[in-house]
Parts: sequence; C-alpha cells; structure tokens
Amino acid sequence: MSETSMPDAEPRMRAYVESILAGSSLPSADREDVFEELYGHLWQRWHDALAAGADTAEAVETAIRSFGETGQLGREMTGAYHSRLYATTIGVLLPTVTPVPGTVWGYRRLRLLLGLGALVELVLAWIGLVELTPVRAALVVAAAALVLTLDVLAFRAFGRAQRWALRYCQFVLALVLVLGAESVFAAPSGTYALPILGLIGLWMLRPAMGADMAEWFSSARPIGRVLSGALVVAVLAGYGFPYAAAAIPDPTQVSASDLDLQVSAVCMRDSSGGVTAIDVNTTVHWSQLDLFPYGLFNGGAPEKWPDGFESGIAPSGGQDSVDLRTAWIPIPAHVPTYIISEGPQISSPNGSVDGLMVAPTESLISLDPYVLASDGIEFTPGSLHAGWTYDVVQHVQWLDASAQPEPAPAAPVDPLVIVRYAHLERFVVQALASCDRPGSGVEMQLPHPWTPQ
Repeated sequence: MSETSMPDAEPRMRAYVESILAGSSLPSADREDVFEELYGHLWQRWHDALAAGADTAEAVETAIRSFGETGQLGREMTGAYHSRLYATTIGVLLPTVTPVPGTVWGYRRLRLLLGLGALVELVLAWIGLVELTPVRAALVVAAAALVLTLDVLAFRAFGRAQRWALRYCQFVLALVLVLGAESVFAAPSGTYALPILGLIGLWMLRPAMGADMAEWFSSARPIGRVLSGALVVAVLAGYGFPYAAAAIPDPTQVSASDLDLQVSAVCMRDSSGGVTAIDVNTTVHWSQLDLFPYGLFNGGAPEKWPDGFESGIAPSGGQDSVDLRTAWIPIPAHVPTYIISEGPQISSPNGSVDGLMVAPTESLISLDPYVLASDGIEFTPGSLHAGWTYDVVQHVQWLDASAQPEPAPAAPVDPLVIVRYAHLERFVVQALASCDRPGSGVEMQLPHPWTPQ
C-alpha cells in the first residue's frame, strides 16, 4: 500500500492518541512529546499492517486494537508518571484536558469561595494547634488538612469543568448559608447580628445554581461511584471532625475522677457552743495531670476558670439532711460574719513545695450567695505534680461583737464548710464538711446557664 493512503489514516490515528491522553493526567509540558512518541508507535504498527496486505482502514483498526483500550492506557500512563494511587484518584479528579474555552458567568465567584475556604482552613488549623488540647488539636488539624486538600482540588478542577467540583462548591455554599442563618437566630434577645457569611453566600447562590453553570459542566467526564463515595466520606469527615473534637473526651486531659479532694474542719467554740474559729483542712491529690492543657503552643493562656479551689463557710450545716452530691445547697440569707484570717499554709508529705506557686483570687468560682466567707486559691500552671498530696490549711475567724452589725448575731453552732475545686473551664468538684464530719469531693452538676463570676 502506498504512502498516499496516509491522509486517510492520519485523522483516525491522531484522534485515538488524543483520546489516550485525555484519559490521563500528565504534566502539560510533557503532553506534546508523549503524543509524538505514541503516534510514532501507532504509525509503525499501521505501516506493518499495510505491509502484511491490509487495506488502509483495516490497517488502522489493527494498529489501534494492538494498542488497547484508551481509558486503560490513560490510567496506566498517569501511573507511570505519578503513581497508581494518583492515577485512580487525582488523575480522575483532575484530568489533563484541553482548556475549556471561555468561562461562564459567576465562575470567578465560586472559585473565590473555594479560595476563601482554603484560607479559613489554614486559620482553623493554627487555632487548633495554639488553643486546643492534643487529641482535639490533632482532629481539627486533620480535618483542616483534608478540607484544604478538597478546596485546592476543587479549585483546580473548576478550570477543567469537572462536575464534581461544582457539586462540592454547592455543598460549601449551602454550609455557608446555614451558618449565616444560625448567626442570626443565635443572636441574644434584643440584638441583631449582621450575617456577613450569609450575605456572601447569597451573593454566590445564583451562579452556583444557574442553568448556565450546569451547562458549562455538562460535558465533564464522570469520576465513578467508588471515587464519588470516597469524596463524600472525605467531605463528611473533614467538616465533621471539628464537631467531634468538641464533643469527645480527650484522653490526654484529666477528669474529675483523677482528683482526690478531701476536706475536714477543726472547730473552736465559745461557751454557748457557737463556732468562733475554724481550721479548714483541704487535701488535694491528682493521680495524673493534663498534657498541654492550654494548647500545644500556648504554655500559660488564661482560661475562663483558673485551676484551683475556693472555700466558704455557710451558717448552717444541716449535713445529716444534705446529700453530698447535691449541686446547689439552699441556705437562708445571713449577714456575712466569718473572715479568712490566716492562710493558706501548704505542705506536701510526698515532696517539696518549693516549686508550688499559689495565687490568691477574690472569686475563683461562684459560691452560693449566702456563704458567710470565702477565699480562693489558684495554682499556677505547671506548679502541681501528679501523685503528690498537698495539704492546705486556712484559718477562719468569727468577727467579734464590735465588728458585727446590730444586733450582733450569735456564732453558728453547726456551720458548713464548702470547698469547690474548679479545673480550668472543664469541671467542678465539691466537698462538704462540718465540725464533726469530713467530706470527700464529688463532681458537681452546675445549674444552667451558669458562668463563673
């Protein structure tokens, strides 16, 4: 067969090689060289078929059959340039295609949404590292990295008119609108929150849902059920992990069961039996301590509550009728007449207290409004040691008659000692004691809403 038959065969063979490359994800700079190499091999097989006596059309089909199916060849070629994992995932999500001519209205808005989303994920990852405890930080950073990857892939896939990128962008937009609406409804009564996030979402809603955008993506190559399912799982994990991080306990952080809080009272009475002075003895023992409680890169940031306890004296114990697990003890109103006159005196039979730093605070946590006297002790970060027992003694004095309002009340005969240990903003352990009965700490169920004073 003569070379004059070449013009009839060339379009068919070139189209076949183009279809192979369209099914691959090769670097753009290498596409022309790879095309020429593939076409050269195909031309040689076509020429061999002609030499064997086939006509032009038959020789072309013989050469093509000897090469194989275009999609499989494209995937194998992608794998040769990258990896098998890349060929089956990124190579499908970001196929190397001829650039889509022109753009559709709203195209830049939606790509802007994905770009802003990527910036948000970087900020969230940094916040997680700075402020969160280790396991929660790991979940947030993993989620941010996953969503950032999806944002970048979708941003690039937009330029290739891949339908999955449009679907992902519509999901992100729906989330933006939901969060914007939530900011409005969550505003305190009598106030109004400007839903900037929601307004941005509305600005992008029309192009995302418009027929022009759908038409522009209509010729996208399908990515298959398996990869579609993997994308759905990745999206759910990426956007769900931060909520899981806030909900699950962090095993690197202590719980109320790790704190042993014991309280006892040594009382001095007057001739009528009233308690005029009390030595409040509080024992603190942590079986373990938190790992990076203020975040991985934040050694001493203040929390809503410090780590420490507040002790107070109530006028009537009523211990026999009080459940030690009761969170809120109703005590009749009374004029404050006890003062913390001495303390704290701290000792540790398990080790030195040289490194222990104590910062008194006026109101560590909110005790009952009818407590006669209270005093807070805050332990500075890193001062406590796991496994050590710390004994804290505070001396409480009843004011003498000259300092009392008229008529001067008599000293209570059965005051109640209340000690509440607040561990950061996470939990409160309460112990109740009277003059003749010590108390052990139990986790306290706080009324809601409740905030420390």
